[in-house]
Amino acid sequence: MVLIFGLGSYPTGSGTVAALWFARQSQKRQGEKVVITDSKTADQLHQPTLRKLKKYKNVELVLGRHRKSDIRSARLIVRNPGVPDSSEYIQLAHKLKKPITNDVGIFINELRKKYSSMEVPIIAITGTRGKSTATALTGEILRAHYGKDAVHVGGNIGVSPLKFLSKVRSGHIIVLELSSWLLRDLQNPSFHIALFTNFLKDHMNAYPSMAAYRKDKERIFLGQTYNDIAILNTNDEVVKKMVTLTTAEVIMFAKKKVKNMKLRGEHNHSNVAAAYEVGKQMGVSDAKMKKVIRNFAGVPDRLELIRTYKGREFYNDTTATTPDAAIAALRSFKKKVILIAGGNSKQLPLGELRKEIEKSVKHLFLLQPGNANDQFPEGTLTIDMKDAVQQAWEVSKKGDIILLSPGVTWLPHMNEFARGKQFVKLVKAL
Repeated sequence: MVLIFGLGSYPTGSGTVAALWFARQSQKRQGEKVVITDSKTADQLHQPTLRKLKKYKNVELVLGRHRKSDIRSARLIVRNPGVPDSSEYIQLAHKLKKPITNDVGIFINELRKKYSSMEVPIIAITGTRGKSTATALTGEILRAHYGKDAVHVGGNIGVSPLKFLSKVRSGHIIVLELSSWLLRDLQNPSFHIALFTNFLKDHMNAYPSMAAYRKDKERIFLGQTYNDIAILNTNDEVVKKMVTLTTAEVIMFAKKKVKNMKLRGEHNHSNVAAAYEVGKQMGVSDAKMKKVIRNFAGVPDRLELIRTYKGREFYNDTTATTPDAAIAALRSFKKKVILIAGGNSKQLPLGELRKEIEKSVKHLFLLQPGNANDQFPEGTLTIDMKDAVQQAWEVSKKGDIILLSPGVTWLPHMNEFARGKQFVKLVKAL
């Protein structure tokens, strides 16, 4: 029996795509049973996904709970990245030495059954901040050289690689954004290029220590040989010391300024440099890369310009769930902004963010619920996102910037992508 542990709510997410992939494979081969469990009830999950899964006779859905009996019976456990190691069920799985993987692990395993790493190289990108931007830009740079259909981008960027597995052919290139949650369940990935953008404080509400968080991140180098490449950020004191963790050729990158970029923010010069170095190693010309970089507008939910309305600019930076990310966002503007921030603690110190807000913000609106809000400077507490957007609009004047850059999480109330979607909808309705 294969156990999908955590279906998740995203139609293109790890749990959902893995569940549907195993359901199809099992039906095709008249194979083993697939059990899918999630702590959320059916009403809380993506309804079209549930309808699809219910069509398969070999699938059993167990919703609103998990069962230890499923852990004991499973031949393979496919863990949704959102399920922590502290889960009593995952602890039991470790105790019983059950193999645990995720959708990326399945993808790599299936890909290597057909193609070697020389035929279809995988470029893996991780880091605390900037990995989505670096991943998306890397994909665009490689597509400019190899062609749109020959480069596949997935992982933590919002698309499970199992979605495009059937489209991969010899000579294609895979670009994967990998969070620490995805890396922790990969046993020997052997990435041709492993890119590490930076290492900053994060996820202290989910990890016992920074060392534990770093250990998962460093799994990106597992399986690399002298034929592979590790690209490290020389401007990051922690990352540049990772040179000892891989037998691959190590290449350092530093901030690279490109004139007339659409990307906003000093921090994005580092992300550009990272993607540029990957392109260089993959044979893309300097001229071609610079053209792509100048035209690259960024990734949704990361300092994304949503709308200019009656002289006000609205930016969605909902993925800024750490103080460092929110500070970078504030510093990317040359004038004081109206900021929507606040939420729940990730057990990270907010002192530096507080100082930056006092210097760079003219009006602060704090989202509720928010157990971290008392660590922010004094601001206006809002009822919900609708109230925050409305109040920010009412105090704004022509020429103002209204920025959503929370600096903390909003979980368990709402994840950052749902929060951003809500903000965008409200801004467009003004």
